[in-house]
Amino acid sequence: MYHLQFGLILVLLICTSKGLNITQEQKDKDGRIVGGWETTINYFPHQISLQIGTRHACGGAIVAPTLVLTAAHCVLEYHRPEQYVIRAGSSEWSTGGSYIHIRRIIPHSQFQEPTPMNNDIALIQLATPLVYSENIQPIALATKQDKIAFASQLFVSGWGSKTLTQIQPEKRLRYTALKQQDQTQCKHNYQGAGTVTPTMLCAGSPFGGRDSCQGDSGGPLITSVNGQLKLFGIVSWGLGCAHALYPGVYTRVTEYTDWLAETLNELN
Repeated sequence: MYHLQFGLILVLLICTSKGLNITQEQKDKDGRIVGGWETTINYFPHQISLQIGTRHACGGAIVAPTLVLTAAHCVLEYHRPEQYVIRAGSSEWSTGGSYIHIRRIIPHSQFQEPTPMNNDIALIQLATPLVYSENIQPIALATKQDKIAFASQLFVSGWGSKTLTQIQPEKRLRYTALKQQDQTQCKHNYQGAGTVTPTMLCAGSPFGGRDSCQGDSGGPLITSVNGQLKLFGIVSWGLGCAHALYPGVYTRVTEYTDWLAETLNELN
């Protein structure tokens, strides 16, 4: 997740001027999949680790044998795909599973437009196809036609680090359970610190304590639709981690059906 306190100096000054005060106790809760649990990849076989060389950078979701969805802010060097690799099929980001190079990266052409972090989505084409197994599986994409109740339970997974200042990510995959937060209230709370657009959704806990965080960017937010797990959101940005007033902000996958179809045509 892209954290505003590590973003633009202007944003920092705005937050300070508003009197934002995150206590030491709250800081100690920052990082990783906050308020979550350790898990294994067979429960989240769509999850991948997006890496720069041998370093975990972000998460992503398998959507086809050669295609992965992630956040555009995870692949700012998209014109140099040789810098990136993915690891799929392993509960540990640093070992096991399949280690695959990347052929091409296509971020949304209007990423950051008209507001920062808008259209935070990118499609990765792998150099070689993944071989599906118990630990490597695609996830279906939620569409506008899917009926997703506001109270639906959402699950986010990743290897995010334990604190915002910690460099190393978690060794093993973790996840937590979230719920959508009121969009109007979320937008109001973020005023002056960031813009929550209709192509985004907010998810967290009314009392805080559960969230995605640094190192979880690009990772999947999933939910059950008529008994089938589907990709509903992509970890994008937020102010701090697990703060009740500032839930995590996710790219709303249902808004990008047309973009994905056009991008797939571009790859063919």
